[in-house]
Amino acid sequence: MENQANQLGNVEVFKLASGDIDHLFRRSGLKGNRLSAHRYDPEQAATSRPSELFKTLAESPQFGSIARKVLEPDLKIEFNRGGGSAAEEQFQVLLSKEDPAVVAQFVNAEGYPLLLQFENWRAYLEWWSSIYASPGMGSYQAVFPEVRETEVLVSALHCIDIYRRSYMESMLDYRSGVELSLSSQDFVQLLKKALASRDKRWLLPTLFELTPGLKNSRLSLQPAHIQQLQELGFATSAEGVLTLGERARLMGTEFITSWMGSVGFQATALIDEEERSLSRVFLATTAFTNHLFSFENQTPAGTRFRHQALSGPELEGTLLHWMEDILAALSGGSPAPAGAGEVNASAGQTEPGGSRFCGQCGAELRPGKKFCTACGTPI
Repeated sequence: MENQANQLGNVEVFKLASGDIDHLFRRSGLKGNRLSAHRYDPEQAATSRPSELFKTLAESPQFGSIARKVLEPDLKIEFNRGGGSAAEEQFQVLLSKEDPAVVAQFVNAEGYPLLLQFENWRAYLEWWSSIYASPGMGSYQAVFPEVRETEVLVSALHCIDIYRRSYMESMLDYRSGVELSLSSQDFVQLLKKALASRDKRWLLPTLFELTPGLKNSRLSLQPAHIQQLQELGFATSAEGVLTLGERARLMGTEFITSWMGSVGFQATALIDEEERSLSRVFLATTAFTNHLFSFENQTPAGTRFRHQALSGPELEGTLLHWMEDILAALSGGSPAPAGAGEVNASAGQTEPGGSRFCGQCGAELRPGKKFCTACGTPI
């Protein structure tokens, strides 16, 4: 990369070298906060010179804005990517209440910061979704039509992985059929083995390995969760034997043929000088749709999730409103929404606070409109 701000469309790109972060502290006068990944080393700053790369950033009119977000962000979003055959990647997105610009902070192959500045969250989403999201293939039948306990999601993803495993084993053994049944005990043992493996080639471990903080959730698999699997079409249970259902087979085939990788991300802010998670999200992308799972913050009853299957434009609209809600809550000092696009299952239903949201894409419904302005769903 050349020693100057590079333009990627409306994106400004700045590369820094070893020790430049100390000079970013020194020149900006900022002290840093707990959300920042960086800490000031005054001794190194006093005995080193900034690189030529730093000069480009220092002379940019965006210097103050970028320094504030990198060193003292008001909001941090951690992104982890991987799953299936997708390349693993980690980066942060940093925002400030003072201006709409967004900074994405990567670490390059040399271990130094790479900063991408976007005009606003919408511009960032357009760039992000072009890389990590799927255009989708039209309407996708609802899988989880309402908020449910996270144990139901864990069990459902495990069913999908079991189908994928059985399908691959049948190919290796030159068998035409796929084994669809296993004992309840084997189901639980395989689930524990999958989580312990941390193997991101499988969907269930990927959920916990990529979604920040989800490993800390309290999970307790109960018979009621297996009953919900039956209601959702993932499995049937009789006399201690689980048999995979039509939903597990369909989604198993979907992920065998077109899993494009997953992204887990978490929004965190400083509230009363404490770092708090505001929202936690997992995205599993296939050629058919973008499976978006948003999680409520931990409660004494455990963790719950909401699922949406979204096209590319619907996903952008949902995450745009997600950020608007988080920033509004952050500015007002009240708790932010627990997840992305938390909406009722039916389009046009009213949440307790009186807001109306689209049941298809999660966007807020505008007064007087007969359809969702984000995805076109009739109200």
